[in-house]
Amino acid sequence: MGIESPDTSTLIAMRKKQNTRRNIAQSVHRIYAAGLYVTAGFIVGFDSEQGSVADAIIELIEEAAIPVCMVGLLYALPNTQLTRRLASEGRLHADLLLDHPAVGMDQCTQGLNFDTLRPRHEILSDYKHVLEKIYDPVAYARRLQRLARLLGKSNPNRQMRANDSRSKLGGLEVVHRVVSKLSGAQDIFRQTIIQCASTNPQWARIIVLLTALYLHLGPFSRHVIRQIEQQLDRPQDISPHLSAPVEPPDVAITA
Repeated sequence: MGIESPDTSTLIAMRKKQNTRRNIAQSVHRIYAAGLYVTAGFIVGFDSEQGSVADAIIELIEEAAIPVCMVGLLYALPNTQLTRRLASEGRLHADLLLDHPAVGMDQCTQGLNFDTLRPRHEILSDYKHVLEKIYDPVAYARRLQRLARLLGKSNPNRQMRANDSRSKLGGLEVVHRVVSKLSGAQDIFRQTIIQCASTNPQWARIIVLLTALYLHLGPFSRHVIRQIEQQLDRPQDISPHLSAPVEPPDVAITA
């Protein structure tokens, strides 16, 4: 789901007025109750941001209990209204406008390919703060716990065969392998899986899957944070599109 921002003026500016007429967290919970889980996208760097948006994004993610959130920096894509407007205002960094951004552009570290209205340093600081908070292992695990309680209990497609002992044993082995790799956070993730297995067992496999995703999301979020810190350390009077390219991460991304 492209939630993008909790800021009303931003949602109106990007023509997502439908999200201004409802409580977003409650709407997500209704989807959970129907037996579906949500991953969501958020973007930092809109012109309509009047100040820090970090705390509002974090609060919404926590209230809605969305474990997997794809948070990125705004990037002006080719042949869009945003790009045309920025170009007409003389704010677009045309040298960073890629014809095929999905191939060579990392939205997590190479966004903001234009002169921002809000100080770039503030936008990057907001972005870093959001990643630090939402991908802290304890925060992530607690969102999984809340998700497990909110998911609808009638989902026949995910019912495990109670009499299949081999399936159970295989599942336990997978859980052990996943949790053992979560150094420093094993206890809370193990507790999360056990809690789901006892209260909403038909969703236990999905909670294990979302736990396993943290093996990627945790390290990758820390990689992005380090890259953003490097950008924050650069002199603020240097144009960002003249800086050295960001080294690619060690793992694949889907920003």
